[in-house]
Amino acid sequence: MNSASALPRGRLACIDWLRFVVVLSLAPFHAAISFTGMGSVYVYDTPVRDILLAGGTPVSIGPRSLSIFTVFMDNWFMHLLFLVAGIGAAFSLRKRNGALFLGERCNRLLLPLFIGALFVVSFQTWLGALSFGRFSGGFFAFFPSFFVGNFNMGHLWFLGYLFVFSALALPLFLAIQRKGQASRILAVARRSAGMPTILFPAFWTGFLEALFRPGWPGSFNLVNDWAVVTLNLSFFVGGYIIGCVPELLEAIERHRLAALILGVAAFLARIATYGVVAVPDGYNAANMIAQAFRGIAAYGLVMAAIGYGQRYLNGQGRMLAIARDLSFPLYILHYAPLTAATYLLLNSGLSIWARWALAVAASWSFVALFTFLARFIPVVRDFFGIRKPVVKTS
Repeated sequence: MNSASALPRGRLACIDWLRFVVVLSLAPFHAAISFTGMGSVYVYDTPVRDILLAGGTPVSIGPRSLSIFTVFMDNWFMHLLFLVAGIGAAFSLRKRNGALFLGERCNRLLLPLFIGALFVVSFQTWLGALSFGRFSGGFFAFFPSFFVGNFNMGHLWFLGYLFVFSALALPLFLAIQRKGQASRILAVARRSAGMPTILFPAFWTGFLEALFRPGWPGSFNLVNDWAVVTLNLSFFVGGYIIGCVPELLEAIERHRLAALILGVAAFLARIATYGVVAVPDGYNAANMIAQAFRGIAAYGLVMAAIGYGQRYLNGQGRMLAIARDLSFPLYILHYAPLTAATYLLLNSGLSIWARWALAVAASWSFVALFTFLARFIPVVRDFFGIRKPVVKTS
């Protein structure tokens, strides 16, 4: 019997809850970037936009707490999503062969990427062009130019990366599946689960960040993006192995506090590095040390999330069903209403915190309403993987 089949049902609930928490945090995260400039979004608060238009780099813009929140979340939450996807791949391959797995990946990843770029990312790009003064006019007048010099995957880059990772890792996954319990990789994983070595891969993630991040800080184009590719591919493959070895999940739960301490300590060390010495871009000792701390923090925080999720997020029932319904619509759609709300509130005179909260609330409310209505439209419901409405009979 494949070891993954021994996973208890509650573990699946934990993974679904963690996926939901990550995608729920995307709106607050992207909204925070608008006011801090600590990343790339479509519409920025006016002071941040003006600095960017002048060719500068925003520094100490907006509330400090929003900046810390942005940097902290960016350090680990998408890595967690790739690891969860790897666990999902292990379960998927229990009931599909390689061809069916890739077909399912095309349906669940490439199709949403294409449709989302066409109807969602294009809308966000239009608002960004309006905000930066690169275009004036309606969305339909802008739409053709989206494919000429304006095309981008936007926040849907995860789908493209995950499809490529799935295709690249499939031969390895199938080889492990063929050997089953005799697989040397799974045997090593089972042995490590019984020892305090569960945190050792943090040295690998730290090494990858120190090696690649100074030269490839992140472009999300799959070609010139080695830091993002190598690190997230590692989390994806690691997730698959975790999905095949129940003992690893148990070990992560046992060491959840140690993982949390490691992750927080490494994150604070990373922040302290920037505060103590000058950290220029590119390959230099200070930057490589800071990026090594970034990689170590990513592993510790992801393992802590899995461990504490194992412990406390195993509830089944109606709330989990709602979370499952909302997860994919949240990921695909949250950015469009968030960007629109941020743009419309630019000159409202409200405080940063009020505009941040209103933009997040608008995003969540739009997705919740859309998900509810989509339940009654079969083609939309099936595309997003939403449950059919329950019809009560007397």
